Order: sequence, then C-alpha cells, then structure tokens
Amino acid sequence: MSNELNKDTVEVTEEATLPAEKKSKKNAPKKENFFKRIWKKFVKLCKDTVGEMKKVVWTPKAELSKNTKLVIVTVIAFSLVIAIIDLACSYLINGVAGLIG
Repeated sequence: MSNELNKDTVEVTEEATLPAEKKSKKNAPKKENFFKRIWKKFVKLCKDTVGEMKKVVWTPKAELSKNTKLVIVTVIAFSLVIAIIDLACSYLINGVAGLIG
C-alpha cells in the first residue's frame, strides 16, 4: 500500500513542477496576426454602426428647417441685446473716466 501511495505522490509532484507556460502553450490556439485582429474589430464596429443608424428616428425635414430658423433668430436676437448692453457700458465707463481725468 505504501508503494502505491509513493507512486501517486511522485506523479503529482512531477506534474506540478511543469511550468505553467508549457501547459498553456500546448492547449492554447495560435493567435491571429495583430493587423487581422484589428481589421476584424474595425469591420465589426462598422457593421454595428450601420445597424444602429438604421434604428435612428430622424426628424422630418419641415420640422428641422423650422427649428434651424428659430435657433438662428434667437442667436441674432441675443447677440443684439449683448451688443447694446456692451455699448451702453462702454459709454458709461468712458463718461466716468472723462469726469475723473
């Protein structure tokens, strides 16, 4: 019985002493070229993007045109208000500076 125990122990220790790299290299599949992997990822990204773009609900052209005009008018109106406030502040500061010096 002790002979059997020693044989089992020896086999386990021999197996345990093998480097982990040798074990994994035997069973691991060979990696593809770096550029092939990157290309496959890029193609998958493009296909996924096309699939997602098909799901997008686009705004109708008439509504888009109306909203664009509204934004342009609003920007012009705020620009005029800011320009008037800036001009008034400039006259005020110049008037006070003229009184002082």
